Amino acid sequence: MKYFHFLQIDNLIAARLGFSGELGYELMVPAAEASALREKLLNIGGLRECSWAAADSLRIESGYVLFDREIDGRANPRELGLERLVSDQRRDFGLSRKLVGLEMAEHQAHADLPLARVTSECNSPMLGKQIALGFAAADSRPAGLVRLDDGRFARLARLPFYDPERRRPRAVPIRG
Repeated sequence: MKYFHFLQIDNLIAARLGFSGELGYELMVPAAEASALREKLLNIGGLRECSWAAADSLRIESGYVLFDREIDGRANPRELGLERLVSDQRRDFGLSRKLVGLEMAEHQAHADLPLARVTSECNSPMLGKQIALGFAAADSRPAGLVRLDDGRFARLARLPFYDPERRRPRAVPIRG
């Protein structure tokens, strides 16, 4: 199934929305049928459940934005790095800040660093460190240090944190 496509069979909707940046599918059923579907899928074998934190860490590692976190009603498409999704390319979006990757620093730094604000944070099993998405000044560059709004320090990192061409999915496609 291609990204952003849906398939409906009776009450089941299967979609490939790519929330986590991995090769995966979302299954939607009426709430009353969810437990039975879960049991059937787990009884097939070879499948395991994961927590929201696991899926969210994949999203953050992929540099994907989430409503109510990075997409908060104040950030414009250019600040989010999403201007390619705007149909009217003539529109000029200001850039007072931008979405950045953050790797939490383990050491202290001086307090006169530029400020950044964390929007999503996780412990990355893939990278073996604490990482985050957030906003920093528009002229921020990877490897620079910033002071976070909660007093911690972080190093700016390129997004996505890994595999920018998506050539290494960690899951195998479902075969029909």
